[in-house]
Amino acid sequence: MRKIRIGVTGSMLILGMVILAIYIYFIGFWNVVEVIAGLDVTIALAAVAIDIFCIGLLAYSWKLLLPGRGLNFPLAYEIILVSMFGDMMIPTGGISGEFMRISITNKRTGITVGEVTCSVLLHRLLLGVTFGLVLGIAFLVLTVFDLASLPMILILGSIAIGSIVVGVIGLFAAFNIEKFDGIIAKWSERVVRVIRFFRRSIEADVVRDKISEGRANFQRAICCIRRGRIAASIIVMLARWFLIALIPYLMFLSLGYPVKYEFILIISIFLSMVNLMPIGIPGLLGVMEIAMTAVFVA
Repeated sequence: MRKIRIGVTGSMLILGMVILAIYIYFIGFWNVVEVIAGLDVTIALAAVAIDIFCIGLLAYSWKLLLPGRGLNFPLAYEIILVSMFGDMMIPTGGISGEFMRISITNKRTGITVGEVTCSVLLHRLLLGVTFGLVLGIAFLVLTVFDLASLPMILILGSIAIGSIVVGVIGLFAAFNIEKFDGIIAKWSERVVRVIRFFRRSIEADVVRDKISEGRANFQRAICCIRRGRIAASIIVMLARWFLIALIPYLMFLSLGYPVKYEFILIISIFLSMVNLMPIGIPGLLGVMEIAMTAVFVA
């Protein structure tokens, strides 16, 4: 009789299912069914439509950073969906999904890995900056109208400033990559040693040439991106953050629970942070439900 082997991903999926089952047990299965049965279908469908539209905004904000190079909007949308699925199945803080995005784009469009990596890295950095900006706006609203306690305001302000600072530093480094040639050279040698450790047949010079070529393509690609496109991408991302908050807001309205939009905005941003945690459970099954319940109840 063959033994059934369960890999790490399978084990983590089972763990997530157990967490979800425990969560539903304490919440009450029939309570959940009763609440779902009472929702306004029209408003719920509007929330679903906004969710689909937000994915489109994410794809378009990325496409703006890789213009006229074989990446049309339908393909960008498709690749974003695949990368999101990759993040759900292999939760590594978004890293697995970005590797998939780079690989698929390179194969489907023929754009060099360096150029695609440039667009993906820039996209991630801009997402971080806009994340901080939106959180900062919410922070100002809560402060001006005295809607939150001082500790909460300080935490939100610190996260917002930290996100913006990290994003700006990353953007500076990306646009001034030639100033970090020494650091890149040192890391390149480490990468060469790691690759040769696993594949002895590869010549070290070949790996160095590939890294050097990727760096050159990266620098050339980032220099070709017009500032207007970066500004447009930022505007699209900002709009997406505000629209994302409408999804749980509308879901609450569909269930007959009026809530303040500014609080939902902050909670939505917080849940986006939770979604990026490399916990290892596919789809963060059970974890996301507990996190959402905890923050909404709080």
